[in-house]
Amino acid sequence: MKSKDENLKIYLFTFLTVFVLFWNFWFNAIWIPNESFYAEAVREMFESGNFLDIYYNYEPRFEKPPLTYWIIALSSLIFGINEFAIRLPIVLMALGSIYLTYRIGSLLYGKTVGIYAFFVMAFSFNFVINSRYASPETPLLFFFTLTLYLFLKGYKENRFAYILFSYVSLGLTILTKGYPYFFVIGGIVGFYLLIESQFNFKEFFKKLLYLRVYLGVPVAIAIGLSWIVYMHLKFGDAFWNVYNEETIKRAFKEESKLSDLFFYPIVILWGFLPYSLTFYYSLFTSFKRILKDFSFLFSWIFVMLVVFTIAKGKIPTYFIQAHPALSVFVAYHLVNYNPEGVKRYLWLASFIIPALLILGLNAFIVYTFNLDYFYYFIILFPLLYLLRYKDYKLVPFLSMMITFMILVVSLLVKVENYRPYKEIGKIVNQNVPDRSIPLIIQNRFFHNMPFYTKRKVLRDYNENQILEYYKNHKYTLALVEESSLSKIDGKVLWSGYLYPNSESRFAVFLRNVAKAQKGDYSGFVKMYLVYATR
Repeated sequence: MKSKDENLKIYLFTFLTVFVLFWNFWFNAIWIPNESFYAEAVREMFESGNFLDIYYNYEPRFEKPPLTYWIIALSSLIFGINEFAIRLPIVLMALGSIYLTYRIGSLLYGKTVGIYAFFVMAFSFNFVINSRYASPETPLLFFFTLTLYLFLKGYKENRFAYILFSYVSLGLTILTKGYPYFFVIGGIVGFYLLIESQFNFKEFFKKLLYLRVYLGVPVAIAIGLSWIVYMHLKFGDAFWNVYNEETIKRAFKEESKLSDLFFYPIVILWGFLPYSLTFYYSLFTSFKRILKDFSFLFSWIFVMLVVFTIAKGKIPTYFIQAHPALSVFVAYHLVNYNPEGVKRYLWLASFIIPALLILGLNAFIVYTFNLDYFYYFIILFPLLYLLRYKDYKLVPFLSMMITFMILVVSLLVKVENYRPYKEIGKIVNQNVPDRSIPLIIQNRFFHNMPFYTKRKVLRDYNENQILEYYKNHKYTLALVEESSLSKIDGKVLWSGYLYPNSESRFAVFLRNVAKAQKGDYSGFVKMYLVYATR
């Protein structure tokens, strides 16, 4: 990537990457359920003035450490409590993670590999779908990657100041997702040093002494466990019962299955699209020199694969923290691997097959959701690029970039027509300004309703419970089904369709939206917002 033309491509692709990450990220209402926890907890922090204790729906929330909440709270302090402020730090950390991937690639193998690693990472599927909504996955990825970058730079350049900052970053990683990540990152660094020492334990301990673990580990623990100590002192067993359920039980107490051995290799196959086939092929071709030339990347990927395979709880997002290593490994081969004969055709297939699959997916999305015909021409851009530049290596990147461009520019705008949560919240606050009056939801719970209605939500009330509440209280505010509407003598403030399931299963949600566009609301539930006074 030396010519003026190639530099122009780099600038253009970088601009498009940033554009897709930032475009319309504030447009959609808070997603349910995961994003709702963070948005509402931060709103309640400002309402109470208490930024140490985490409450969601006015009940203690002990499941996750506080750093993601605090980062969002800082953004909200500057920009107000809204979707823009809640998601801005997440998008910035996503971009920061891509940049750190570039820095790691440059440090290990040179700037050209770093540039390719930037683009491989930018639209790796499981990473980018988590980069635009508030959850701890992207902050975790940022601090996780920052920790390993600072360690690597300090180790390679013999500069302890960087290593010291890596301990600070490790503490922040723990403060983002919990103490298990002390062992994950420690395992990556330890295994890497062991390889670097050629499995000579005497040399290995010398390297550990250079890292001054006796100084750095207490720093990391003091930062990372500070919140846990505070929660223990304030809440005691109530905190530990929930926190251990979230960490130890999820890791060790669920039943193991033989299929668990293949869970994360399969996650890589779809989660690291569009370069997953390239990764596996690169791994196959360079397996004999993996410890010699890729010791740091191998340690990163291998330790994560072992740790999360052993852990009983299996969630695809756990492996996002390996994407920087996967990206640099693939980028190295994009720059340096030029096979001939049959190997060349297999190498080309690892790019062309995902690109064609994504092209088909894009066409399906445009057709299914009746998007502008202009997109039919846009989705052909990667093929036109290939014909013009004969550069197959970035065709998968361009294909996936088009997918997310379609998503953020048009599809998410259409989807919002079937997510009236902001409207409901506005109606509630205009007509029932007294926030001591809770909102009751019949037979289900919409996790973002506490955020938009700015009050306690009583969830999963059946019809009898709602009627009992109605008889015994002066004011009743409820989202009810049609069967209960006639039994409450109140004013209907709003009526419409709501999606009753988790939007985390986004493909299923989109399928129901596509059906609703054609008048089939079988995937939604008709509900009525009723306000009654006695």
